[in-house]
Order: sequence, then structure tokens, then C-alpha cells
Amino acid sequence: MNAKVAHRVGLEGFEDIQFQPVVLSDARGENHTFHFRTHLFGTGVALDAFELRNGDPFGYQFQVIGDPEADLLALLGKLIEKIRRNISVKYIEDTEYGPHIVDSPGSRTRIQGMIDYDADCLDDRIPRLVIDGRDITWAEFGRMLMTFEGWQFKLEILDKSDDP
Repeated sequence: MNAKVAHRVGLEGFEDIQFQPVVLSDARGENHTFHFRTHLFGTGVALDAFELRNGDPFGYQFQVIGDPEADLLALLGKLIEKIRRNISVKYIEDTEYGPHIVDSPGSRTRIQGMIDYDADCLDDRIPRLVIDGRDITWAEFGRMLMTFEGWQFKLEILDKSDDP
């Protein structure tokens, strides 16, 4: 598919490199195997990193966007650095009461992750969240938020390619 797009937009030198998976450790010391996919979309190229479960992306997922005429290896380096930064922070911990939001240094508590669909709730269109590379149901997330009952919050939604 990338070859067709490259030909259509006149990028004769575009090389669709197939990168080998990379194993990186998160804040808990757990290893995660990231697979890569390039997607040429005319004015840019997206490089995606994702974990696989039963052949489908799951868990941590990241993306960077670059110039299709630039060095894809440099873009891969940028993506790996983004992955390392993001998986080096732990946002939730397991307690006897289930997952709990980790207290951040200072006075603010922060949590970030990715919004995904919950295949078990397709009729209700209820999201599933991916936090720290793990699936968190909407109900689990709601229970975690109840620790902060009465507090204020700020919700910011970013494109997968943006840096939080």
C-alpha cells in the first residue's frame, strides 16, 4: 500500500522499511515487545509502535509523524525515545482494593493513557482505557476516581502522535 501511495504522490525514493520488534522495560521492570508499522499518507509518514495480543494491537500504542522524504531510521529513534519516556512513568498500582492512581510528586495527581473500545460493551459504546499498558475498564477507572471525590479535574484529549 505504501508503494502505491509513494508512486501516486511522486516519492520515488520512499523506502518502506520493515523494522524488527524491540523489547523495552516499563517502570515496573516488565518487558514489552513493540512492533512497528509505517503508513504513508501523502504529506507525511506515520510510524506506529504497538504490542500484539493474538495478532491484534493492544496495550501500549504510540505514533510519530514525520516527513516522508526524511530518514525513517531517525523517525524510529524519535519513536523509541517517546516510548521510553512514556513507559518509564507508573500511573496506577494494584492494591487490595484493586487498581489505584499513584500519587504524583507535588500537589497534583496526573494519569494518562489511551482511549480504546471495549469489545464487551459495543452496544453501549463504553470505552476501555489503556493505562500503564494494561486494560482498565470504565468501571475500574470510575472506582479509581472515587479516591478523589470532591476534587476538581482537567481532561485533555490528544492525538496519538502528540506528546503529552
